[in-house]
Amino acid sequence: MRNKLYNTWLVLLGIMVFVACHKEFTNPYDGITPPATQDSIAPDAYPYGSFAWLHANIFKTTCANSGCHDGTFEPDFRTIYSSYNSLVYRPVISNDFQNTYQYRVLPGDTVHSLLHARLYHELPNSSGIMPLVVDASSQWETRMNEFRNAIDAWILDGAKDMFNHPAPNPNGNQLPMVGGIAAFPTGNTSSPYTRDPNSPFGIGAIQVPQGSSDVWILPYDDNAYLTNFAYMGYEISLSPTNFNSIQSGVFTVQNNSVSALDFGNNMNSYYYKAPIDFSAYSPGQTVYMRVRMNDGIQNTDSYLPDTDSQYFWYLIFSFKIV
Repeated sequence: MRNKLYNTWLVLLGIMVFVACHKEFTNPYDGITPPATQDSIAPDAYPYGSFAWLHANIFKTTCANSGCHDGTFEPDFRTIYSSYNSLVYRPVISNDFQNTYQYRVLPGDTVHSLLHARLYHELPNSSGIMPLVVDASSQWETRMNEFRNAIDAWILDGAKDMFNHPAPNPNGNQLPMVGGIAAFPTGNTSSPYTRDPNSPFGIGAIQVPQGSSDVWILPYDDNAYLTNFAYMGYEISLSPTNFNSIQSGVFTVQNNSVSALDFGNNMNSYYYKAPIDFSAYSPGQTVYMRVRMNDGIQNTDSYLPDTDSQYFWYLIFSFKIV
């Protein structure tokens, strides 16, 4: 019964989306107490069925095992970003005799997505039905039907990225992404602040003191790579959807990085830092941040999270004053 309630809670969280007219969020989960939040994100805390959920529950634990899709060859399932970019509109290397498949994932079409075929059929010139080896850390054996159905549903829904954005055009410029966020005491590079363990959503805001902190982000892009963005800034508000009255600033590239968990629970190197002053906010208040980005090719700046993003991501980019 407890698992049933918890799964229901996860599904409800996964389908919450924003529209521009929303002003504030209320907590629809009062009275439900999920497991205590840790700074690593539990696989089932991600919005159910989203690409981040697929990566945490399937691709990372089942497919990124040693000697398989661990960066040795594509698809590269080590991170959310590398997983998405090596699947969606990514040309296939091998094919069936009819050359049915052009891409590993063709958004909206499971029949012509090689990923779908490899999970159900043994194709010629292939090593067999995936996954070939299942590690002890994977739940594939007990949740195989659920996992395969979730992958198919994601493809049919347009193969959206982890922030719920539509898949980019096959040959178009991809918008920049953020793959991680961390906060440290000013001048400190070894003791990141932790997240609120009492959040009813399964993931809490980063707890920061009333004063200045160093906030670091981990951006990704197909053109700007790691450190060559045309613009990287932030905006802060007490509302997750209304940034009309804001505090803003810029992230700058640092010579030395810090190490912190990214959104896929991997330790990663962060190079973009912004000193942010939280003095204007009172203890107990939650402050929301969105990142403003431009890779130097896009015509207008983009924001993360935005109105396509589930509430989960607004919590990920939030701070609680303590």
